[in-house]
Amino acid sequence: MKLLRIVSFVFTCLFLMPVALSANNAKSTVITYHAQLLSAIADPKNTSDALRFNALAPAMDKAFDFETMTKTIIGRSWAKADDTTKAELLAAFRQVIIAIYADQFAGLKQGEFIVSGTRDGPRGLKLVDSKLETPKESVPLVYVLRNKDNAWRIIDVLLDGGISELAVRASEYSNILKTSGPKGLVTSLNDQTEALLAN
Repeated sequence: MKLLRIVSFVFTCLFLMPVALSANNAKSTVITYHAQLLSAIADPKNTSDALRFNALAPAMDKAFDFETMTKTIIGRSWAKADDTTKAELLAAFRQVIIAIYADQFAGLKQGEFIVSGTRDGPRGLKLVDSKLETPKESVPLVYVLRNKDNAWRIIDVLLDGGISELAVRASEYSNILKTSGPKGLVTSLNDQTEALLAN
């Protein structure tokens, strides 16, 4: 039930901007991101998570709205944090997400992303349906995008038909926030990034 409440929160807060762009541009954001992701992973020079991190970072910075994602995950603690702490949280969250992707996709040697269509979501969001096809499995992915500064940016990825990646992160980090506060979460995220990039 807690996870469902977080998922509901993800879809109902922080998305007050009017829609100004077409669904095709939301789809283009995902297609471009997929192409850059596969290129970074396939590059034979990127033999470590650290090198894949450096290759993925520009593509993810362009495709993802890390600020909205960070605000959503931090929740009420965001409003209470000072500007320095907010900047540290945003930087730490951005780094750990890119590091996680660099690590998770390291073994993707044969695969392709297929985008099947775009749907309207709540409060002007767009949902881009896609799947990752590999020789062993087909993984459905739904990208959730919002219009920010006249560009469609990814704010969440729904895995296996409905599991919110952002909600999972929020649930994972909630105990750290409760026990150690925002500063403690920054330390934890930075430690996680360091461990991932050591591979």
